[in-house]
Amino acid sequence: MNDVVQPKHFPPGGGKSYQIGRMTMTFKTTAEPNWNAYTVCEAIEPPASGAGLHRHPTYDETFVICEGHYDFQLGEKRLKLGPGEVVFVPRGTPHSFMCTGPETGRQLIISSPGGIFDAFVAEVAESMVDSGSPSRPGAATDFRAIAAKYGMEFLG
Repeated sequence: MNDVVQPKHFPPGGGKSYQIGRMTMTFKTTAEPNWNAYTVCEAIEPPASGAGLHRHPTYDETFVICEGHYDFQLGEKRLKLGPGEVVFVPRGTPHSFMCTGPETGRQLIISSPGGIFDAFVAEVAESMVDSGSPSRPGAATDFRAIAAKYGMEFLG
């Protein structure tokens, strides 16, 4: 039975959470043995927070806006999105998003295949903790180098 993925339930706030800047990212599902179809992340973003223009040829993303308002760039298109709207970003497509407020935004980010986005976020979060440690004074987190390990490229 070890090779069968077991059902899981996550109550509100459940899952593995990371703080990246002002954003809180909680992973509801992640890649695990015998399961890598997709990753589901709940992102809580205060106004003026988001992700700069980037692309990743290794996975697709779907964004489901649950609360708040966002400006999205999707390729050459610029979109203003609110609760209930969904954006699909095929792998390789340049995209960015910003919570425009005035309220805090909440969105679900579904990436497929799973395991790439969650590993990237986990490594960034860990490097941010490490950069503030006494053994590495003044060390800065190199997001671009970490991103490159996961096939992600920041364009701005």
